[in-house]
Amino acid sequence: MITPFRIVAAAGVLLVTGLFTTMGHAQNASWQVLRDDPVIHEGLTVIAVGRQIQSVCDDISPRLMRALGFAEGLGDRGLELGVPRRDIHAFIDDRGEQQRYREVMHAWFAARGVDHRDPEAVCRVGRDEITAGTQIGRLLR
Repeated sequence: MITPFRIVAAAGVLLVTGLFTTMGHAQNASWQVLRDDPVIHEGLTVIAVGRQIQSVCDDISPRLMRALGFAEGLGDRGLELGVPRRDIHAFIDDRGEQQRYREVMHAWFAARGVDHRDPEAVCRVGRDEITAGTQIGRLLR
């Protein structure tokens, strides 16, 4: 079991040996690879938009198995790009990156003339995406 003491001790060792800085640079480089890849960017945008739609629309729900498979495919893409799995997970879990994709999602709706805070408009877009069979629509029902 990992205890807070062990985490602090490990961080101290890394700091003393200089690996902490090196790891931070490596992670930043890995994250930039993920940010710059159009497949991952588009995929995370699809997930962010789909989550917004299903979170505000009572009549729309996620297709969980499809969504899981889609997310796994994005993770595989990151591995193909040479990004270690731990960096992929850290990227996805990072609050700053999550905020960045919320902003991307806001821009996605705005580009379609929709306020992401307007449930009626968001649900209309969601139903349109489902009907059109887009990637977003295939992850929803």
